[in-house]
Amino acid sequence: MNWITVLTAYCKSRRNTLLLVAIYLTIILLVYWLYGLPWGPAFYASIIIIAVTIGFCVLDFHSYHKKTSQLHILKKQATLHLGELPLAYDLLEKNYQDMLYLMEERCQNAEEKTRQNAVDANRYYTLWSHQIKTPIAAIRLLLQEENLNCSALEQELFKTEQYVEMVLQYQRLGMDAKDLVLQEYSLDALVKQALKRVSTLFIHKNIGVNLSNLNRRIITDEKWLVFVIEQLLTNAVKYTQEGKVSIYLDKYSADTLVIEDTGIGIQPEDLPRVFDWGYTGYNGRLDKRSTGIGLSLCKQALLILGHSITVTSMVGKGTTVKLLLSREKFDIE
Repeated sequence: MNWITVLTAYCKSRRNTLLLVAIYLTIILLVYWLYGLPWGPAFYASIIIIAVTIGFCVLDFHSYHKKTSQLHILKKQATLHLGELPLAYDLLEKNYQDMLYLMEERCQNAEEKTRQNAVDANRYYTLWSHQIKTPIAAIRLLLQEENLNCSALEQELFKTEQYVEMVLQYQRLGMDAKDLVLQEYSLDALVKQALKRVSTLFIHKNIGVNLSNLNRRIITDEKWLVFVIEQLLTNAVKYTQEGKVSIYLDKYSADTLVIEDTGIGIQPEDLPRVFDWGYTGYNGRLDKRSTGIGLSLCKQALLILGHSITVTSMVGKGTTVKLLLSREKFDIE
């Protein structure tokens, strides 16, 4: 770096100090003049002050030039490592460096999150592309039969639609709150909408539904909440061989929707991880088509909506899922 440019920058950065020295010299000379004192001591005092100032500036400029050169070299490198920065000269420089370290940490976290999202997306789309082949192949075989089994065909078509809906919601999840439409809805209407979509599953497995009075209005996003309820109902039917699925409001909390089944239940060791991305657990390993993504999507969607979800279960007795649908803060435009 051109030393003249550095010197000019140095003088600008130390102009207040140089101005203060000039003011001191002026005061000394003014006092001597006002009192009519001999100019000899004033002259020598001024020479000493100027010499000390020049000596200090030379040493200070050497340090300033060295630090500036190091920064200039670091700036030209392909990768910048903050650990190679010169030591902070004062508290102000230290604060600036601390801010840089914080920004670097945030950037690294964002990069790691982006990388992990890309890995998850690649894994999900790969799995999804294999999954959707199963119902499509089943539909193809059913269409080749002489006596068309409409019920079985409807089942496979429903599975295909669910896979498509899930991948659409997965893509929508990446948009976070940008795509939300928060309005007041009837909880009863939303639950019935989800039930209608999965009614084929209930009929096919001969699983009953016990729907209690859900006379409650909530603030939510219709598409997301219906998707969540649909996923929970699908799981309830999927792991219930006989019995029923009950849907009701918690008697201790009117804002809590409960979906309870009489299915096979969840293993105790699997409960803490049922919402982990890609975790299938014991039940999922029995069903080779399980992705371990549905419940994770549900929880992420509910977090965006400001809702929450909990799961309790007993092996051989059934599973109870609770959705807390109250919102402490919301904005409606």
